[in-house]
Amino acid sequence: MSGRPRPRLEGIDDAALARAAFEGDQQAFAALVVRHGPGVAHLASRFCRDPAGVEDLAQEVFVKAYLNLGGLRDWGMFRGWLHRIAANTCIDWLRRRKIEDGLVGGLEDTLPDEGEAARREAREARRRLEAAMAVLGPKDRLLVALLGLEGKSVEEVAALTGLTRVNVKVRAFRARRKLKAFLEKDHG
Repeated sequence: MSGRPRPRLEGIDDAALARAAFEGDQQAFAALVVRHGPGVAHLASRFCRDPAGVEDLAQEVFVKAYLNLGGLRDWGMFRGWLHRIAANTCIDWLRRRKIEDGLVGGLEDTLPDEGEAARREAREARRRLEAAMAVLGPKDRLLVALLGLEGKSVEEVAALTGLTRVNVKVRAFRARRKLKAFLEKDHG
């Protein structure tokens, strides 16, 4: 690191930071990582339960973003562009994972079963939800996660996924219906 004092980047908007990063300013890109890292990691955590895997996914997202800054047509759209990269990276990860082991989900706890009915019940509910989510395709799983778990609006999800608002609504409706049918069959 040089002896020069680091400029304060907190008050600079994403557009200026993205443009500066594209022009080679590593501090500007680092500021974008600090600013958007938690959101990217949160999205990744909806797909991967392993903290190390979430960190790897987030790092992969930022590497892709850095390498593709030249493809960003409107610097002011950095956040949406980054989240689209994150969503696509998570979908790709799910596809690879599904091929590798056939099911997305966390590892079972190895805690003893004595007096842990609540934990057992929570694990079973999680297992049912993961099994239900596994019947959905990656794009529909992403829609359900963004709308239902992240609480994003239809407009936000459309911007993140590149789908139209109508397509988001239709696909989300069908995905929820499929989840409901699976859970009723599995539990009822």
